[in-house]
Amino acid sequence: MRKKVFGFPDRINEFVVDDTLFAHAYENTPDQKRALLKTCIARLYDCYGPRKDRSVQVSTNWRGGFNTVCRHEPVDFAVLLFDDTLLSSTRLLAGLVPAVACGVENILAVRMGGSAPWPPPVLAGLELAGQELVVDMDAGQWAELMHELCASGHSGVVIDLVEDGNHFSADGCVSGYCPKLSRTAVVWMDEGHLVDLDVLAFAHPDVAFTVYGANLPLPKGNFVYGGDNVQMFLEGIVDVAYAPVSLTEEALKSAKLVLGPGQEECWVWPDLHSEHFQLHRTALTLGA
Repeated sequence: MRKKVFGFPDRINEFVVDDTLFAHAYENTPDQKRALLKTCIARLYDCYGPRKDRSVQVSTNWRGGFNTVCRHEPVDFAVLLFDDTLLSSTRLLAGLVPAVACGVENILAVRMGGSAPWPPPVLAGLELAGQELVVDMDAGQWAELMHELCASGHSGVVIDLVEDGNHFSADGCVSGYCPKLSRTAVVWMDEGHLVDLDVLAFAHPDVAFTVYGANLPLPKGNFVYGGDNVQMFLEGIVDVAYAPVSLTEEALKSAKLVLGPGQEECWVWPDLHSEHFQLHRTALTLGA
């Protein structure tokens, strides 16, 4: 039987974000900031693909006298779920671009419970990544759509970036990924290898930064100075650190993600792998 072609329900069109908001956001994101978003997208493509194959099948004859056939292909759909507390286009792109790079053809971005105006960089980032289907839904509307997707019989994955997480139901061929990284970060400022704090302020306006090392002027808002003691910097790591190469190994003992100078506009979810976007099937047999 030929596999039924997947499509998101037509009724989601009533929740689609107006094109004029995308145009306004793009125009109000300066060229320099758009260049940062493009760099973020390019780094993610380097990390995740892009894949050139549509599916892979590997047949193996084992010495133990049995055979396996392992097959994988992109899932039918992916949903990028977030809320209006996520103000970072960088972290949003780190959930979206891997799905695109891994060959998922049907991708929906859902802002759940969003009542605040859209931050221009967020919409600009989605636009630059080529994401066309973006919707605003309340929690009830999302739950109804989630139920419908699980009942469709199609394979899919939900990338849940809502801060309190777990707004998906892993059911049938639909799985979920929910990263758990604190919205705090520490920064070590080395006189010879300075982190660009202004880029951090643009990339993560919703993250609280504590800066250690060289005592330099800080961007307004979500930055505080923590002193020049490197041990205090290392002990202050929760999940994310910005550090020069000389401190990377030490920082990785505590941090899940370490980013160096020149990578301020970039982000990856450390445990979001290509396999999240693939449907795997395996056969185990005896004989020919």
